[in-house]
Amino acid sequence: MTLSVHAASAAVTAQANHAPNPAQQARTADPTAKGADFGALVSQFAKAKHTAAPPAPTLPPATDLGTPATDVTA
Repeated sequence: MTLSVHAASAAVTAQANHAPNPAQQARTADPTAKGADFGALVSQFAKAKHTAAPPAPTLPPATDLGTPATDVTA
């Protein structure tokens, strides 16, 4: 049983930072996998976890600082 890298990456990305470890993900994806098949599946999830793009940083909302004060006593 093989899982495409894209499917593994999507599974990891969908679960955010609290994703189960790769072995748990592999067991969930294919509960019947044994031996080398299970190891390969775990490896795919581990690779996808480490190659998934990090989430884009979020910027705080812009605040309105008003209009700048000007010195008119010149």
